[in-house]
Amino acid sequence: MALLEARGVTVRFGGNVATDNVDLDVEAGRITGLIGPNGAGKTTTFNALCGLQPMAGGSVVLDGEDISKLPAHKRARRGLARTFQRLEVFTLLSVRENSLAGAEIRRPWARRAGPGARTDDRTPEQMADELIERLGLSDVAEDRVDSLPTGRARLVELGRALANLPRLILLDEVSSGLNESETEAMADVLRGLADNGIGILLVEHDMSLVMSTCDDIHVLDFGQIIAVGDPESIQTNERVQEAYLGSGSATHAKAARRDLTAEEVPLLDVRDISAGYGEFDVLDRVNFSVRTGEVFALLGPNGAGKSTTLKVISGLLAPTSGTVAVCGRSVTGADPDALARAGLCMVPEGKGIFPNLTVAENLEMATFTGVTKADIEERSYGRFPRLAERRSQVAGTLSGGEQQMLSMARALATEPSLLLLDELSMGLAPIIVQGLYEQVAEIAREGLTIVVVEQFAHEVLGVADTAAIMLHGRVRRIGPPEQIAEELTEAYLAGSAG
Repeated sequence: MALLEARGVTVRFGGNVATDNVDLDVEAGRITGLIGPNGAGKTTTFNALCGLQPMAGGSVVLDGEDISKLPAHKRARRGLARTFQRLEVFTLLSVRENSLAGAEIRRPWARRAGPGARTDDRTPEQMADELIERLGLSDVAEDRVDSLPTGRARLVELGRALANLPRLILLDEVSSGLNESETEAMADVLRGLADNGIGILLVEHDMSLVMSTCDDIHVLDFGQIIAVGDPESIQTNERVQEAYLGSGSATHAKAARRDLTAEEVPLLDVRDISAGYGEFDVLDRVNFSVRTGEVFALLGPNGAGKSTTLKVISGLLAPTSGTVAVCGRSVTGADPDALARAGLCMVPEGKGIFPNLTVAENLEMATFTGVTKADIEERSYGRFPRLAERRSQVAGTLSGGEQQMLSMARALATEPSLLLLDELSMGLAPIIVQGLYEQVAEIAREGLTIVVVEQFAHEVLGVADTAAIMLHGRVRRIGPPEQIAEELTEAYLAGSAG
């Protein structure tokens, strides 16, 4: 019997099915990976397993006990712990104080020793000190957590979870914000935990970490398990490759556009850009240029830094170093509003609409750039006739594909000189994604310069003139789509590229 047996786990948000009859097994002493593209349902599955998200159906059995109806705190008492994608620690407390907080949680109920409770003779102080030593944090035990580098802060969070003596721990993006050496150190810690009999379920975007540490891997796509196997079999699984990269059937015709020459001043020039969020370093000296009329695809696995790059270009995030130039003029640090008025427009990840406004009211928001309402409607409804049919409908009630159309229509209505597209496919069925990229191909044929970030790489490669592969915050390869296509599978599913 597996340590964790999840059967038929189903979660719905309104009429939307987030996870659909998910089956998972996690063995004691083994590391099981749960991977999948953005929006696949990984974190929702975690929330269902630990009791933070009600299930519409299914069961969760931990070490032979059905815990499906237990609240989160009682599941924790049975030996199920988790960490979160965003670092959850007491930043103003010391490492020891954080560890004590985790250990103290056990004190009230350990004495009661109810069903499923695990007892331990160690005091919270003893347990905290042992965990600190085990995780290699003794030299910073009295330091405040906000003074630590991200890698060691992650270990503090893990230690606090371990203080509850879990039999099973769910780790959500445990390498987020870590550099390569910190990630390697974390891998050693995870392997050590598994060797001591703890079962680990790992959601992780760093495929090199997944493939090097996991014994078994489950792959989610659109809320369903599509593959189960060891790392080698998962890497070569055609259905998994399709989930991450697209079907490979994109045939969007590239109409003859003006000649793209390397000699001219690039419309967009990104030079040595580094950026991050607080202590999290995301981009490391990113370089690329985009010519007028070019479709430039920025590809790579989750967490590579693609969306962060677009945020820097659009002025939403200030770089720590480097420059961004448009038509030879530096726009580094310019306000997003000024950039939008100058012709740079971004369609953000997650559609970026006003859900409580109608379609027409959403489009009207584009008038801030000086374009008239009549011109906006003519351009938008002409390009997207479906939106004309729904002009009075509240945007939040549109389908996912229609919402993405609306976001694109509003951006295009301002007649930008540079269009940034961030994950058009997020949460959408492949047939809808194909239709959206037919629209992108048509826009490209009109000569608009486009930078697109996308997880469905094959769909993008059918449109792009140039493609770049990003990994760990760096651009590792730039070239024509046909030259880099073979490297994409390794980049997405092995975490490295040549």
